[in-house]
Amino acid sequence: RRRRPLPGSGALRWAWPLLAALLLGAAGGVVFAAAIHVPRVESVVDFTPGLVTQLLDRHGKVFTTFARERRVMLREEEIPKVLAQAVLASEDSNFFRHGGVDAFGVARAALADLRAGEVVEGASTITMQLARSLFLSREQVWRRKIEEAFLAVELEKSFSKQQILTMYLNLMNFGHGNYGAEAASRYYFAKPAAQLTLAEAATLAGILPAPSRYSPYRRPEVVLRQRQRVLRRMLAEGMISRAAHDRAAARPLLVSRQQPQRAFAPYYAEDVRKYLEATYGADALYEGGLQVQTTIDPAIQASAEKAVREGLARLDHRRGWRGAVAELEGDPAKRTLPTWSGGEPALGRWHQGIVLESGTRTATVRIDAGTYTLEPAGFRWTGRTRPSSVVKAGDVAWFRLEVPTEKGKPKEGAEPRLYLEQEPRMEAAAVVLEHASGAVRAMVGGWDFERNKFNRVSQAKRQTGSAFKVFVYGAALENGWTPADTILDAPTVFIGADGRLSYRPQNYYRKYYGIVTLRRALELSLNVSAVKLLDLVGVRRVIDFARRCGVDQPLPPYPSLALGTADLTPLRFAAAYAALANQGTWIEPYMIRRISGPEGQVLEQHVPNTRTATDPAVAYVLTHMLEGVVDHGTATPVKHLPIDIAGKTGTTDDFSDAWFVGYTPRYTILTWIGYDVKKSLGGGMSGTVAALPMWRGIVEDGLATGWLTKNERFPVPAGVTTRDVEYYSGLLTAAGANRTQKEAFLAGTEPQREHGPQWNSILNLPWYQQKAFYLPKEGEEMQPAPEGPGAPAAGGPESEGAASAEGAVEEGETVPPVGGEEPPADQAAPPDEPPPPR
Repeated sequence: RRRRPLPGSGALRWAWPLLAALLLGAAGGVVFAAAIHVPRVESVVDFTPGLVTQLLDRHGKVFTTFARERRVMLREEEIPKVLAQAVLASEDSNFFRHGGVDAFGVARAALADLRAGEVVEGASTITMQLARSLFLSREQVWRRKIEEAFLAVELEKSFSKQQILTMYLNLMNFGHGNYGAEAASRYYFAKPAAQLTLAEAATLAGILPAPSRYSPYRRPEVVLRQRQRVLRRMLAEGMISRAAHDRAAARPLLVSRQQPQRAFAPYYAEDVRKYLEATYGADALYEGGLQVQTTIDPAIQASAEKAVREGLARLDHRRGWRGAVAELEGDPAKRTLPTWSGGEPALGRWHQGIVLESGTRTATVRIDAGTYTLEPAGFRWTGRTRPSSVVKAGDVAWFRLEVPTEKGKPKEGAEPRLYLEQEPRMEAAAVVLEHASGAVRAMVGGWDFERNKFNRVSQAKRQTGSAFKVFVYGAALENGWTPADTILDAPTVFIGADGRLSYRPQNYYRKYYGIVTLRRALELSLNVSAVKLLDLVGVRRVIDFARRCGVDQPLPPYPSLALGTADLTPLRFAAAYAALANQGTWIEPYMIRRISGPEGQVLEQHVPNTRTATDPAVAYVLTHMLEGVVDHGTATPVKHLPIDIAGKTGTTDDFSDAWFVGYTPRYTILTWIGYDVKKSLGGGMSGTVAALPMWRGIVEDGLATGWLTKNERFPVPAGVTTRDVEYYSGLLTAAGANRTQKEAFLAGTEPQREHGPQWNSILNLPWYQQKAFYLPKEGEEMQPAPEGPGAPAAGGPESEGAASAEGAVEEGETVPPVGGEEPPADQAAPPDEPPPPR
């Protein structure tokens, strides 16, 4: 007998497969969910793409940027219509009709790929591409494509079409490190995206599918085909007319020529970059879109850079031609150089060139896309007359293309001339401070930032030589001395660093000048007088004066300090001079005015740090003495310039460092030349010879371009009086005065006695005979005079530890007469001994 089925057994038979399917579906869903991790698209609201940090000069113009990706963001209303149409036609013509995933586009792409037998058309919509850029990698796996689709749908739910298109055009890679349409437009066409033509917009859209392959510089023919494809798509979609299509398609592929540009103010920018990274971190620096308002003045910076390069090249030319940079094998006409960019060389810039042939009269040189003739005038500095004795075929050397000048101006109608150059081995530094504010207006830290990134303005510590003497004389003025007071410039021995009487400073010309005023001693940079003055004033007072002026490096309390044995940073050294120029008020130098975030929020604002260094009257009297250095002393090569100038040269022992620190009524300017490793620049390479011409170049260019004002004068503060004094004795001018000097004094310290004609005779005597007419100051070291009427002035080698190689005047300058013509022998000793000078 057949068994009757249990109640409900048929339903169970059908339920089991259904239950199994549900279980399998749930398991598959769990596995699928585990495999697909879709980020929350709401995070896009808070998403900030990597933005460019911009450094702006004092006028608000960008001069340097820092970024991992070069990008400039555009707002919705700033997206050019022609670019949006080109991108839509090329990448997603159904963009405004689909919800993130274009089913028709997928089918069309699949059909096109089947016909071609390879992947020729992608199926990703603009929204899917944006999703991938925002959240996903470019890994070619099925999971990423599914994630793209899910994210694209979510993006379409959360943002408008215009918002999505704007994000896309701001984020996508357009090649050569350019992200976003604005950065790409500026890079490829040297114009903002708002000014793009139809052909240019189609070019950018054509680059998008494969920016690493579609480079208009490396593969222009491929990019041209891409552009034509985009134009055809725009025509097919009805976005442009046939006439517009034909005009755009007929245009050649014109992109701006990219050539290596010499970075503007690279040492300055690097100092700012290091500060930003240390303060805000690398991510904020390279992706945070910081807006940094700096103090740099482009006109002043250009003057400084020009003067440094020309000054170093001029000094290097004096050392002669050292030979070519390299020698190429084979046919030089078939060779190229990595530094070439495919265009014509820029005027005034240095370029590497290949010598194609060299003869007895001319040489032929190829530089990039041009070929030029080198004539004898282009290498006259080498001392040779035939090109073949300087370069030969296959040589690689540095050249400069320049229009010849006449009276400092380019000759009208003259063709550019080729000049041979060579990279100097010496280094240099220059800094310009606005002393009323402390703003660093220019900074040049060396010959070439790419050669060596060490900033000699802010990082180097060098001995300053005689340029330090200004602080000795400043401390003396504070302690009752006047420019008309006298000191005996004569052999003297001091207690040295070894604790014994061993330090014997010498003057530059190994001679002594006897009775000299403080003014004259400073103008002629007399070493012995400076050390004696430091000893009389007190080394602690000198150090205190220098500290108040801003010298914050260690200052050894030894007599040699007067001659600049301390190692100082040029930036701080210049700021100390600026305190004197600023009527005794020290202001800490600064480079950043304000730092803002990408939305304009102020993150940091400069607050001046100031203090009183000395009384304004003291600062002015010292300035007046330093003007004498320009008018009569070691800096006379700049006396002709039509502006008030005060300053001091500096030369260290063995000519290893050459300085000039000078200031005008508005700016303090420092120039330095030396080697990174301490060694001699060569005999006679003093501050006057090496550093002063560079300083003069900055000021001359400033007067010509207008950032310096002609006939500007130093203001005279209260508490200063002037008197006419005899230059050599420092006494009030009277009948028989040899030379009159308008001297500045602190009120109440003016000399009371008049100069008599007998002083003309006394000051013509040798130093050891003048000693009898000199009244020593309290504590002044006095060495016994040599015996005998014909005893010579002491001489001998420079003593160890003397940092200054200056004294009297710089080599090559003439020594002014002491007291006029030498008197007859019978008048050498006047009958009545006059009162000694103060």
